Amino acid sequence: MKMRHRNLDEEEEDGSDWNERQFNGFFLIFTSLLAVVFVLGKFLHDRPRLQSALPEAGLTVIVGVAASAIIWLVAPHLYDADLVVNDPKYGSDIRDIANGLLSFSPTFFFGILIPPIIFNSGHHINKRLFFRHIKPILLYSTAGTFINIIVMAVLLNALVKADLTGEFKPHFSELLVFGSLIASTDPVAILAVFQKKRVDPQLFYLIFGESVLNDGVCLVLFDAFSMIVGGEGNFNGPVDAAWSILADFLISFTGSMCLGVASGLGVALVLKFVDMRQCRLLETSFYVLVMYLPFFAAETIRLSGIVTILFTGISAQHYAARNLSMGAQDDTDVFFRIISHIAEVAIFLELGLTVFGLGLTSFEDFCIEFFLWSLLVCLVGRACSIYPMTFLFNLSCNHTKGNQNMMDELDAEGSLAYTTLNDQTAESSDMSISYNKAHMLWFSGLRGAVSYACAKNFPDDYGNHFYFVNITMLIVLVTVFVMGGLNEPFLNFLRIETGVDEKEYMGKYKEPDNLFRILDRGYIRPRVIRDYKKRKSSYNTEQIKHRISESAMNLTRSDSVEVTLDEHRQLLNILAANSLGYRQASIYDYGAEDSIDI
Repeated sequence: MKMRHRNLDEEEEDGSDWNERQFNGFFLIFTSLLAVVFVLGKFLHDRPRLQSALPEAGLTVIVGVAASAIIWLVAPHLYDADLVVNDPKYGSDIRDIANGLLSFSPTFFFGILIPPIIFNSGHHINKRLFFRHIKPILLYSTAGTFINIIVMAVLLNALVKADLTGEFKPHFSELLVFGSLIASTDPVAILAVFQKKRVDPQLFYLIFGESVLNDGVCLVLFDAFSMIVGGEGNFNGPVDAAWSILADFLISFTGSMCLGVASGLGVALVLKFVDMRQCRLLETSFYVLVMYLPFFAAETIRLSGIVTILFTGISAQHYAARNLSMGAQDDTDVFFRIISHIAEVAIFLELGLTVFGLGLTSFEDFCIEFFLWSLLVCLVGRACSIYPMTFLFNLSCNHTKGNQNMMDELDAEGSLAYTTLNDQTAESSDMSISYNKAHMLWFSGLRGAVSYACAKNFPDDYGNHFYFVNITMLIVLVTVFVMGGLNEPFLNFLRIETGVDEKEYMGKYKEPDNLFRILDRGYIRPRVIRDYKKRKSSYNTEQIKHRISESAMNLTRSDSVEVTLDEHRQLLNILAANSLGYRQASIYDYGAEDSIDI
């Protein structure tokens, strides 16, 4: 089925081009559905019990499926509407609009909707916590993801060889591609619950960090494995293929990460030497473009746009945002959150809309035997990626703790030299991951729109593209509704710590001095941040005075009112908070709409 809503300048080879009426009709229906989701979302937020069983992503998919069913049933009867309406093109317009709504464009998804979501996550991430847990995050998202893919491909191939998957018998190379797309996780519903219940921050950042890096890793491996399908003979054996894939992965991942950091530094330098603070609209507009430019640059040179834009968001917030005026910081903060939330809702809405647009002709199109085995193998593969990585990380923590115990036995004269090292090893030993948290990590492997978008790009060398799309859709729906709905009960069953005091948690650990921190504060920041040496914080005294005086200038005698002393103090506190654009920072702030407080 043609994707009619992405490219408005298509050739006439598939019927007719989009005209103004088709364009308006498509966006009228789609934006109306978005509005319905937002209104229903408010009712869902007001009913915590229902929300614990039905995540917002699930609600959005339901709206999409319902709309998809209506369009699928009603649209064919309107195709001949030109017999009633005196317009011979009316029927074809209806057909094209319906096809556009019932289809899913991977290009539109990856090029338009994904960048603001990933950038917003990186821009609002708590860098201290993210990098504190970077070792297990990298273990889960790289080595763990690779193990997950291989285990799923090998197990499914064994089931195919054992003739347990019915008539659907894909090749091993296709199973590698399928494993790479289905290993991508999207724990949006789980993170929303974690944010609301204030779970253990370590678990929160392990799941969040793994998910954002996992998408990039899966996409890189998806592209690498896709080149093998139908062309196994291009490599001199499996060893040559493995080395080629590993090299592609390392080059793409490290190159994308470096490009993202360089993009953030580049924007910071531009804002440092081109002072736009007096032109707030231009300043904000320029900074917003950072959401897309590095992504398209990475895709153009065949790197990972997702990894690039994630590290662009992290580095832009760390360096470039400090060169913005306070007003622009406020504006971009809210703008990034709003665009990200709309994009997330649009993705799940499109996912639901495509259910009746799959072109199914019979129940066999879902390959039920293969689907059920795939669902089981997904759980087994994720277990094989989570538990061994948890064991290895805990082993390294125990080794560090052993070194600390040896140092504790030193005499008083020698122990002073190890004070700093002892602080670091003490922190490392306290970061071990309990197996209850590992169970929650395993359960949080929901599949989402990234998996489905990859499935739409599945290579069709063996004619199995159609079936893999259907199977992926079913897996996404099952994980979103079943695992997403059981998330809160499973969290309670595991007795994961909730209601964590953020200030107390952050006060437990010292941020250790390492090579990057020394380079960052002593070399990088002074060169990319305006007046860095004069600033003890991102809001200095002169800026505060300027904002307060600027607000005071807007007051006139006609605005004056009589207030009590207590009311006067309260108003001063509100004015001071507003003048700083102040919003209580939260370690659970990952850029989601529940984090907005304006």
